[in-house]
Amino acid sequence: MKLQRLRTETPDFDKLGEMTTAMKGLLDDDQNTLLTFEELCSFQDSEGSFKLFESYDIPSDARADFCHRPTYIGAAILMKHYLAEKQQLFRLESALAASLRGGLSGHGYDAERARIEALNIFINGGLREFLETQCKICPEFHQKIHNILHEYRTCLFNVTTRGVWGEDYRTEWQNIVDKLHMSKRLYVAYGSNMDKSQMMKRCREAVVAGSSYLENWELTLPFYANIEPAEGKKTPVLLWEITDQDEERLDECEGYPKGYDKTEIIVNLNGKHVTAMAYVMTEDYKQIKKQPREGYRDQILQGYRDAGFSEQKFQPRPV
Repeated sequence: MKLQRLRTETPDFDKLGEMTTAMKGLLDDDQNTLLTFEELCSFQDSEGSFKLFESYDIPSDARADFCHRPTYIGAAILMKHYLAEKQQLFRLESALAASLRGGLSGHGYDAERARIEALNIFINGGLREFLETQCKICPEFHQKIHNILHEYRTCLFNVTTRGVWGEDYRTEWQNIVDKLHMSKRLYVAYGSNMDKSQMMKRCREAVVAGSSYLENWELTLPFYANIEPAEGKKTPVLLWEITDQDEERLDECEGYPKGYDKTEIIVNLNGKHVTAMAYVMTEDYKQIKKQPREGYRDQILQGYRDAGFSEQKFQPRPV
């Protein structure tokens, strides 16, 4: 099948449906699809997308269906091919960047259904393996996916899984979370978990990945350490590679998700940008009147020394 971009003034919805179906067939390894991988690659736009219209200047629902969704499918096909062949990296990177243009969601009341569909499209392209093994490829895409997963996990924990029309997404969200369960990941430590002796007691399989700074994040000390967005600030951190069992243990220690929630942050690690998980104190927890345990501040200072930072770098903003 020949993929082509249609003029926005004369949409042929039958043709649009046929092209989308052919792309989906290629992703699903359907032997009856009329589209080849080479034809798909030659169709990719210069800005990375696989949009089926010549322009994004169309109604938002059509843009979601015929510009963003085909781009998700095309990017997922490239992801699947790269994981198998380690080829077409430049096409994959530009397709993932183009996918972020649509925010991985749809339009209006159907936005969450479209986001679920987008995630399942990428899951079919090998998303779990990609997240776990290719963290240096388009870190902005990794950040987007992980923060959606953090949102889903928190909502599942709090049993807040209904949409604005009362529709319950619990089953779909849990299914996605389960399919994208990672056996290892990068974790950002900025408080007492910079202390290697404490971290080894909590997470025996953790391995130091390197030290860095969180750009545009500020260290605060409501009682225990916290980080908050702050333009122009930077916070010294120690990065760890942790297993899923390590993460479960950290969740217990950090009181996740009531005391600390999770966010994904892009950080420079050994000259490469990657994403890593960080715990951020919840607003409710920050309001509690309490004192840190004895020796807490000394542990952070020890962590700074472990990571190669001067103790003078420890300058938390009081809250």
